[in-house]
Amino acid sequence: MTAMWYVTKQESQAWCEGHGLGLDAAAHPIINERAHSVTTSLSETNWSRLTWLSKFIATYLEPFDECLLWVTQWGVWGSSENPHLYYRLRETYGERRQLAAAPGHLFLKHEGSDLATFIQLALIFGWDFYLLTSPAYHTAFVSHDEFIQFCTDDGDAAEKAQHCLDVDRGTPAAKRK
Repeated sequence: MTAMWYVTKQESQAWCEGHGLGLDAAAHPIINERAHSVTTSLSETNWSRLTWLSKFIATYLEPFDECLLWVTQWGVWGSSENPHLYYRLRETYGERRQLAAAPGHLFLKHEGSDLATFIQLALIFGWDFYLLTSPAYHTAFVSHDEFIQFCTDDGDAAEKAQHCLDVDRGTPAAKRK
């Protein structure tokens, strides 16, 4: 049985604060204070590999007990969005509120496939979103400006992210801090 549930912006902020993640002036999570960061462009992404990329992002975040996928911006590329599909998917989880009312999607550790599906939709729709975990081993931010940033204190995890993304794209374009 799937237990994924939706949370409001205020509940997302409280979740972050309760899990030791600070918030910036816009009340978004601060993730780039980690020892290692990998940022790569999504503009050259082979979109036929979108399912792979979505699953990679979801598994990169493991292990976690909870993962908050928090959508912070949408509507930038309205022609890329499919609200019918998104709201039908939300409805399968018993959620009928609008995205603006509950932009947080909280997944449990056994819901990796669900997480990957929502990541895929958010990528297609061109949304800004954070992926935050508890315990907070790894975090990520995806921007509508076509980049993804992985942040971690684990140097090996940063190397793995950079290597996998470079290999998938066929170029050494990822940058590491």
